[in-house]
Amino acid sequence: MPHAMTEPQRPTPATAVILRRVRPGREEDYEEWMRGITREAAKFPGHLGVRIFRPAERQRPEYLIVLIFDDEAHLQAWLASDVRAEWIRRSEELAEEPGRIEILTGLEHWFTLPDRAAPSPAPKHKMMLLSVLAAYPLILAILYGLDPVFHRLPRPAAILLVSVLLSAILTYFAMPRITRLFYRWLYPPGEPR
Repeated sequence: MPHAMTEPQRPTPATAVILRRVRPGREEDYEEWMRGITREAAKFPGHLGVRIFRPAERQRPEYLIVLIFDDEAHLQAWLASDVRAEWIRRSEELAEEPGRIEILTGLEHWFTLPDRAAPSPAPKHKMMLLSVLAAYPLILAILYGLDPVFHRLPRPAAILLVSVLLSAILTYFAMPRITRLFYRWLYPPGEPR
């Protein structure tokens, strides 16, 4: 009997979400520090990118840093590295606290809020239902709203455009709002995890 070939499982990207409050007046120094540590992180295997969300309020300079690696092992290697430890040591005088780090794999980062740490990932069936609830109307809006543009593009380019727009809107706008709205359903108080 022939053996069924199984495709090797691809690693799941891993994300570290880091929240740090900078000492007022030290924002420029912190920006310079971030450029340096970002360059160092990019040298590590599996590094896919970093996204920095700068403070919305001057009187409360909180930075949200989203660091993405191709898998959790590579992310953990960076987080545990001597290089990172040295850079964190250099930032101690710039930040009011060491910073909070949350590690996420897969899509669960869509189901967390920056001001609330989820005790563990939400159940997969709940994440799937909310993803569909958010994605379906967005896909319709994108397809109908940009229909004239799509007709002029080659099909692969049109699909890429839909994918980029959908991912950006879900990540930065829709999922944080839906998660806030359904937070108690995703993470019922007292439910074992």
